[in-house]
Formats: sequence, structure tokens, C-alpha cells
Amino acid sequence: MERLIYGITGNTAKNELWPLVQQLKNWMDKKNIVYQLPASIVDGLLKRSMITPDIAEKISIGELAQTSDVILSIGGDGTLLHTAFEVGISGTPILGINIGRLGFLADVEASKIQNAMLLMEEGRYTIEERMVLDLSGPHTGLALNDIVITRKPASGLAAIDIQVDATRLNRYWGDGLIIATPTGSTAYSLAVGGPIVMPGSNVVIVSPVAPHSLTVRPIVLPAQAVLSIQLAAVSSDCTIALDGRTHTIVGKKTPYTVRQADHPIRLIRLEDMHYFSTLRSKLSWGMGPQMLV
Repeated sequence: MERLIYGITGNTAKNELWPLVQQLKNWMDKKNIVYQLPASIVDGLLKRSMITPDIAEKISIGELAQTSDVILSIGGDGTLLHTAFEVGISGTPILGINIGRLGFLADVEASKIQNAMLLMEEGRYTIEERMVLDLSGPHTGLALNDIVITRKPASGLAAIDIQVDATRLNRYWGDGLIIATPTGSTAYSLAVGGPIVMPGSNVVIVSPVAPHSLTVRPIVLPAQAVLSIQLAAVSSDCTIALDGRTHTIVGKKTPYTVRQADHPIRLIRLEDMHYFSTLRSKLSWGMGPQMLV
């Protein structure tokens, strides 16, 4: 089997990143595993005297996604979302290593990183294609988790009109609206009462945030649906965010369009892991009451 080239990136704001990268680098050197690092990681290691300048020259690379077979994203789910944004349409698969709090996307714990690497080297993994949302309008971009419209603080209710395939769905009054992929179903959408949707289900979830009417509930739409969204003239000022990248909506009644993107993001699932095991672990399913105290 052809040897993989690993690109290693991570959240440089986390102090836990640096010793982990140093340990991983030393271990990969001993195993003769080929890896490369972006300039931000190399500079941080140099600053902390964890590598020497001659080593830095050998492992630093600019276009990490284009020259790596696999990207190791070390941080949390937010870090992996940023990595997915950087990877873009290159299609390079990503393995998330969790040094954050929860880690639905970055589901390999840092303590198990060497075992994960051995499974990778043995080819004991699969690649999952995750649906991506494509936003067009005054702002454009891609989102692996969700697109969120929310009212600005200290303002009145948001009034958001939405059409599905040119047919009116609803005017949502409240704090905002979340349009989520199955991947994003365990993020903000879950927090406001949206359903958990298994990746690969090929659907879009529309979840209201603090709706003014108790009868308004999340709705699941087919992935091929084209959503047209705009603020009503009576709406308060709002922002729109793509996986946390936030923009101010300027001009009400200007439509945005949300549809499935032409390309997915590819995530690695190790042989000994399953989405259900991640749910049980992260949500503490199956634990007795005495274990939750």
C-alpha cells in the first residue's frame, strides 16, 4: 500500500496543541511516517524551541491540502470546521483530533492519536462524504454545519420569510433561524430542539431559534430543496453566519439562496469507531443516574 502523506494543522490558540504536536512529530519520525506542517504551526514550534530552523525548513509547506493525502485537524469541532473551510474543494479527507470540550466532528481523543495513526497506516478506515450547504446572495460561502440567521442583541424580533422550491413555507418570528446539514444536526440545531440526523441522510434541517409561536417546530427537507430566505420589512436587524463566520445583513427583503453544494467535505472514520458510539460517548447515553451525578 502506498504510504500516506499527513498534513498536521490545529488551533494555535490552545496551549495543549504544542506538546501534542511535538510528541506526534517525534513519534512519526521514529515510525518513518511522512508529514508536513503549515507555517503557523512551524512558527509556533520554533517560538517554543520545540524544533530547530533546519528541521522547520524540511517540514513546512504552504498548500497543505493540495500536497497531503490526509489532514489531521487538532483542536475541537470549531477547528475542524475551519480546516474544512481551508480544504475547500480539494477533497482531501480530514481526521479530527479532539483537545476541545465535546468533539462530535473531532471524535478521536488526543490520548488515542497514536492508535489512530496506526489504523490509518494499516488502511483500517473509511471516508465519509458529508453534505455541504452553499449560500448565495449579498454574502456567499459554504457551510459544513449550518447557516444561522439571528437578530442583533437588544433589537426586536427577527421576521424571516422562507420559500422552498419557490413555494412559501413560513414567516419565522423569533430570535432567528438555523439551516443545518446532518453533520450540523448535533450542533446549534440540537440545542434549540432540532432532531439528531445521521450523516449520509441527505436532508436539510430548518430549526427556529426561540420562536414567537409555540406551534412552530423544526422541519426536515430533502437535500435537493432550494431555499430562498429574506428578512421581512418589519424584521429587526440581523446577522448571517456560515459555520460561525458572521456577516451583517444589510438591506431587508434582499434574498439569499441556500442549496446543497456541488462537492462534499470528506471525513475519516476509523475502523473501530461508529457514529452511534460517538453519540453514546458525547451525549452520555446509556449511563445510569448514579453516573451522571
